[in-house]
Formats: sequence, structure tokens, C-alpha cells
Amino acid sequence: MDSWTALTIAEQTLMRRAISGYPLAGTIQDYGAALRWAGASGAVPRGYTEAEQRALTPQLAAVALDLAERQLLTVHETSGRPDTLSDRERRDVLADPAHWLWNPAATRTFELGAPQPVREHWFSDANPVVDTRELPTWDELTVDERAVLVCAAESSGMLTGSFGIWPERLAGLDAAARREQVDRELAPLLPFVRAGWIEVRHHPDGGEGYTVIPLADLDHAFADPAVRNEGGDWGIGIGCVFTYAGLAVWRGGSSTAWAERLTLD
Repeated sequence: MDSWTALTIAEQTLMRRAISGYPLAGTIQDYGAALRWAGASGAVPRGYTEAEQRALTPQLAAVALDLAERQLLTVHETSGRPDTLSDRERRDVLADPAHWLWNPAATRTFELGAPQPVREHWFSDANPVVDTRELPTWDELTVDERAVLVCAAESSGMLTGSFGIWPERLAGLDAAARREQVDRELAPLLPFVRAGWIEVRHHPDGGEGYTVIPLADLDHAFADPAVRNEGGDWGIGIGCVFTYAGLAVWRGGSSTAWAERLTLD
């Protein structure tokens, strides 16, 4: 098998999801993030639109088929039918953009997988850890820093809004109080963003679409009630995710209880 670094970003994206047994749907959005975090040409600072995902489907499908033919990747149906696909069925499934798009109401769903020898060969490359002995231990982090890390590790990952870790509203506060609240919220977040461990995103409508908020714009974004979402809708507002570098730190911190302590003191 090739070394992990010999794989293209598209191949790495597919194999990361296959090694973890993740759904086929959502892969193209992960590919966009991987391009961005690698600093690749053509990367965009946002999630792909449906039209863009459909346009990228032939490219990702060709990569997936090649990996499958090399017996590095498998595709299984998870929606009630027999999970073994013939070569033709697999080709037809991968060619259909509907199977790559995240759709909770989809009637057919599929999962990527990898044979055990492949998982063992590439697992540590797909899920690396870094030495965190020079970093603060979990107990040395502030409660707010721990909250940010846990937020980035969660599937929802919302920072603001009614379902975020900082649900407080700016409405009714004077300028000084607003500034104090925003500064308090940003203090534990900014170091992780500067280090390239966490990416901050604005989710405008509760769907899978988002726009990356650059470090220099975080202050303005957190001070804008319309961006942070002062309503009660789920999934709207400012959220965060670990980058691949951040995930490596999170995993590496398990020895000092970063990954085990998912409840705050």
C-alpha cells in the first residue's frame, strides 16, 4: 500500500471516512474542508453549495471507484437492503450525487468502510496524535477553555445561539457591557484559532451551509446579534470544529485527560 502522504487530498478524505465507517453523504463537504486546511489552490472559505457538490461528484466518485477497485475502500448500504453491492451497483451509487448529499430524509443511505488490514495500515495516519506534554494539562485549562474544546469535539459545535455554550444575548446591553461580553467569550477561543486548531463558522440557516469566520473578523462577528443568532432556532449562529491539526492535539491530550473529561467541573 502507498504511504499516506502519497495519497491525494481526495483519497485521504475518502480513506479517513472509510477507516472511521462514516456515511458517504457529507464526504464532499469534508473534502472542501481538507482542501482549505491544506492551503490547496481552489479551496473556498465556506461549505459547498448543493450545486457545487453535484459538480464535484464525478471527480470524487472516480477516486472512490479507484480505491474500491484497489480493495482499499468498501461501500455498504445501510438503509435496510442487503449491504453487499455488486460492482455495477457500487458504480451506480457513487455516480448519483443524491447519495453524496446530506439528506436526513434519504430513502437509501450508504456507508464507507475499509478492510481490516487497510485500517491497521493507515489508522494512525488518518487519526494522528501529537505530543502534548508541553501543553497545559486538562486541569490547568480554564473552565471556559475546556468548554471551547468540548464544543469543537461535539457534532453540533455551537458557540452562540440558544443551543450554544454562550447563549447570552447582546440585546439590551449598552456598548460597554457588549464589549465586556464579547471579550469574555473570545478570550478562551482566540488562542486555539491562532494555533490553527479550531475553525470558527457562521451557520446562517441551520442547514449544512456555513461561512468560515477569519481570525481578524471574530470580534465583529461575535458583536453582531444577527450573526450570533439571538433567536431560538437550533443550529443557527456561530459554531466551531477542530481542524485536523486540532484533532491531533485533542487525541494526543488523552494522556492528560483532555479527551476523557467531556464534562466540565
